[in-house]
Amino acid sequence: MKLYPYSLTFTALITAITVSNAATSFTTAFDRSEGYIASGLDQSTQTSAAYFNEAPFAGGFYLPKGGKPELGTLLRDPRANGASAYYKIGAGSTLKAGATCSVTLDFTFEGMPEGIPSVDTFMGSVGFSTSSTSDKHAIHAGIKKSASDSNSAAGIYQFFVFGGGYAEALGGVSYAAIGDDRLDDNDLTDNLRMVLSLTKSATPGQFEAVAQLINIDTSTTVATITTTLTESAAYQSDLFGYFKSGSVKQEGNFDLFNVTAFSYTAGVATR
Repeated sequence: MKLYPYSLTFTALITAITVSNAATSFTTAFDRSEGYIASGLDQSTQTSAAYFNEAPFAGGFYLPKGGKPELGTLLRDPRANGASAYYKIGAGSTLKAGATCSVTLDFTFEGMPEGIPSVDTFMGSVGFSTSSTSDKHAIHAGIKKSASDSNSAAGIYQFFVFGGGYAEALGGVSYAAIGDDRLDDNDLTDNLRMVLSLTKSATPGQFEAVAQLINIDTSTTVATITTTLTESAAYQSDLFGYFKSGSVKQEGNFDLFNVTAFSYTAGVATR
């Protein structure tokens, strides 16, 4: 995978932010230098980098054997019915109004062939759960290919927010915006980033949510969703950051969903 100058901006941003009144701040690039080994991501395997629980089954996400020694790209097993990884440490229950929890995911996926799927096809998401092993009172942002009645180049993909009283808040995304070649079934999208931030409102049980889909290669914000979410259980509980890949299966295809960075912060971010 190519490295881009914009990636350095992400690293610098994480370094420049300090978190006050926070229980945790975490970022990872899945490098060998961070303690990862070529194996499954689950904490039962990554004993030197035991950051994540894979649930309900371990092994959906893995770091491949061979290749470059630094690792750095987390893949999804093409035989798995999707995969979910939960950062083991949660925070937020003691945070006051105005405090923010944020998750970020850098990834690519294999663009789907041109055409309308028979059902919405979920590609991936990043978000929060009140559990470190399951989607409990979950709020997440994600991308899917829509089973709409139009194959418009302007919006066949959908960027969405789910949870907190919203069935879905959607925004259309074009093939070109994410670097998906409509004529190539095997191409990868551009390097993408999803960000979801939840700020505790002064109204108990409510969050002010901002979700963004960013094309890292073109330095373009593809879609932004801003909304108010109501989830009283999440408001008063610790939040665990997590990310998920969809259930698309294709034997021998190791480019279904590739993750290159994940971050989680809980607290009030200050420069």
